[in-house]
Amino acid sequence: MRPPSRRSLTLQRSLMALVLVPVLGLVSVVGVVVDQRRDVSVAAESAAVQVRAAVLLDTVRGSVAQEVVPVLAQSVLSEPTTASALGLDASSIAGIAALAGPAITQQLHSVQTATDEAVTATTGTPAAAEATAAARTVAALRKSATTGGDATATFDSYRQVVADLTGQVDAHLDAARDQSLDGPGARAVADLDRAQEATTYASLEVPLYLGSVSLDPATAADARSSFLQAWGGYRAADADLTAHGSADAVTGWRTATTGDAGKQVDEITNAAALSGTALSLPQFFTLTTANTARNAAIRGAVVEIGDRAVAATSRPARRAAEDLRHLLLAALVLLVVTASVMVVVHRFIARPLHRLAAQAEAVRDGELLDVAEGGPREVRTVARGLAATVASLRRVRAQAQAVADGEITSDLVREPLAGSLGAVVHASITQMISAIHERERLQASMAHQASHDALTELPNRAEALVLIERALHRSARHDQPVGLLFVDLDHFKQVNDSYGHAAGDELLRVVSARMEATVRGGDAVCRLGGDEFVVVVEPAEDHRQLVELGERLIAAVSAPVLLGDRTARVGASIGVAVSGAQTSSERLLQEADAAAYRAKGSGRGVVEVFDDELRRELSAQAETEEALREALLGGELVLHYQPVLDLATGGTAGVEALVRWNRPGHGLVPPDEFIPTAERSDLICDIGRWALGRALDQLTWWDTAGGELAGLTVAVNISGRHLAARYLLDDVADALARSGIDPSRLTLEITETVLVDEPTALDQLTALRQFGVRIAIDDFGTGYTSIGQLPRLPVDVLKIDRSFVSTPGEGHADLVRLVISAAHSFHLGVVAEGIEEDGQLQSLIDASCDSGQGFLFARPVDAADLALPRREVSPSPPFAGAR
Repeated sequence: MRPPSRRSLTLQRSLMALVLVPVLGLVSVVGVVVDQRRDVSVAAESAAVQVRAAVLLDTVRGSVAQEVVPVLAQSVLSEPTTASALGLDASSIAGIAALAGPAITQQLHSVQTATDEAVTATTGTPAAAEATAAARTVAALRKSATTGGDATATFDSYRQVVADLTGQVDAHLDAARDQSLDGPGARAVADLDRAQEATTYASLEVPLYLGSVSLDPATAADARSSFLQAWGGYRAADADLTAHGSADAVTGWRTATTGDAGKQVDEITNAAALSGTALSLPQFFTLTTANTARNAAIRGAVVEIGDRAVAATSRPARRAAEDLRHLLLAALVLLVVTASVMVVVHRFIARPLHRLAAQAEAVRDGELLDVAEGGPREVRTVARGLAATVASLRRVRAQAQAVADGEITSDLVREPLAGSLGAVVHASITQMISAIHERERLQASMAHQASHDALTELPNRAEALVLIERALHRSARHDQPVGLLFVDLDHFKQVNDSYGHAAGDELLRVVSARMEATVRGGDAVCRLGGDEFVVVVEPAEDHRQLVELGERLIAAVSAPVLLGDRTARVGASIGVAVSGAQTSSERLLQEADAAAYRAKGSGRGVVEVFDDELRRELSAQAETEEALREALLGGELVLHYQPVLDLATGGTAGVEALVRWNRPGHGLVPPDEFIPTAERSDLICDIGRWALGRALDQLTWWDTAGGELAGLTVAVNISGRHLAARYLLDDVADALARSGIDPSRLTLEITETVLVDEPTALDQLTALRQFGVRIAIDDFGTGYTSIGQLPRLPVDVLKIDRSFVSTPGEGHADLVRLVISAAHSFHLGVVAEGIEEDGQLQSLIDASCDSGQGFLFARPVDAADLALPRREVSPSPPFAGAR
């Protein structure tokens, strides 16, 4: 019985899908482009409207500014005092007024008519309301001027109208720029802006000059200052337009400003501005006439520049419409071609393939029919192959029938049959394929084991670097950044200590599964080792997406984990880094690690993003690390020693060796400024090795010199990285052998957090104690070690952190007494750090603390300056079990 076949798409439907997918995609693209082109067209039209409004409003402003000149001229002709202020002969004014008055009146009428026409031209544009408002104000000013109103007030009002219109012109140009103009449009608007600015100053130059000499003396000084500003501003704007404007704009502007009228105005105003030369009567009338002519020419140039700006800002709209037409035409042509191809494919490929499929179905069902050939060459080739197969099957059937009929000796049976030989070959090939498949399976299994973590089945550190590198290569091709999350589990050591390593392994498997379930399908979760993981996010949309993913990972990891019949909890601190243009896999991992380091320092359970501040910190750390390497080679590191007093006797029992850096050009650098940098690399191990050797050599020197310093013990700090290194035992053994110091005089201090963070710490400490070296837990109380764990720890001394000693309050005092009592119960010695006050000392003595150190006794000093302090203390029976 033939098993039922799985339903699948027919060839006809598959071809239809192949056609519809690009067609639908094309329709979507066309829709997007249509919207884009429409937006471009709307923006361009809006910009053009604003530019037209600016041009029309600038014409109104220029015309209003020109009304001031004939108004002032009439004032000069009608007021002898004004003529005298100008330096003119007042006695000749009357005669000249009779001749020039009609011309000035005609000039005023022409300018006013131009103003009215400019206002009318703004009708139906965005500038209409502004122009109409200005026209109403100007009408009132005209009336005031004809009825003998105050010339100074009239002049100031004209200036204010011009200033308001100038601001409104600027506003329209700004509105045009806000429409994201293309290059030519932006340049054309910039030309118009420069021309408008120069025109503004040009139109105010002569009125302000006449106002400065013809108005009320009380305001003449201000008018003079305004004239100089307009005079200078016009020249600066003229230079700016000439230097930065387009060729057409500069040509039109220079033609308008370098004519006879422009030269006459420039000659008179330059003399007035630079030397304050008095204005003669001929010059007065020349100035008023030439100013009108020059400004008319300038207005013509500005109109030409404005027309070009309108055309330039309108051009993108036309181009957008043209592009849209071309796109629609191309889409139509593509649709027609696609439909034609579908028809051809159906006729010459689909139909012959359909017939061939029907014949193959019949052969599969045991019907050995004749196979017809047709269609393309490939289809005919398949048909011939199927026909040959049918022929072979017919021969096999004939031979089988002959055998069944007992015709064993017939020629038909004796003939080599392709079918029988094919069956043997197929059997051989099947065996070969089975062997190859087995080998490939074994190779894949070995490769998987080499690149994956055996516990969690996640990619290991080496594979993580490969995945990051591949992602970075794809990022460079597609311009899509890669995100990396460095996940450091919090409090995992406590689970191992409390429930055992088997429970810790199960927790890691659960956490790994949760992380894989939280990330996206294309993202990769890798285990670097221990309790450190990374998540490769490709592509990374933005920092916010990565931070949100980090927060989801923290929530998933922090959920309770059921380990047998007990429940455990861990947390996570996550660092986020995003690739840049030249980021390597190692660099990206380093940046994410630095961010995770800051997350742990920020209180754990948070997400930190690698930013410029961390980049500067890494750069500074690299510089400091390089300087530290040179310091080790150059002998810049020194040891300072702080005495440790026996609180029972008041005498000095030993010293603590503290590393200092005497950096050239910086002076003595405290350890908190360079030790954290050294701890992020193996450099801290080199410093620890040097400190061990140097401290023990110093003990040897003191023993040889004799005196009160002979026979002291010394405590040396060992970092967690150095403690985790296999060569620490060799470093300690070599330093002891070289110095000849008894191992019992050496105490190695480790911080409490090292016991939590370093899985091999306990084994290393046990081996060190076998040398006879004493072990002290430094800063006890600041980590996660419980008092109940003390019996299982290979340590000899607890050093109570200074924060507990210096913090006032009965609660902290009780806690210190509890720690001392617990340490004594487990036969551990106790050293209190940071003793600075007599009250603190007495409290520790009362609590039977064994030893203490702090500024109350002595500060850390160089070996040459060390003097052993001694204090008289209240007797307290020493703890017999302390070692």
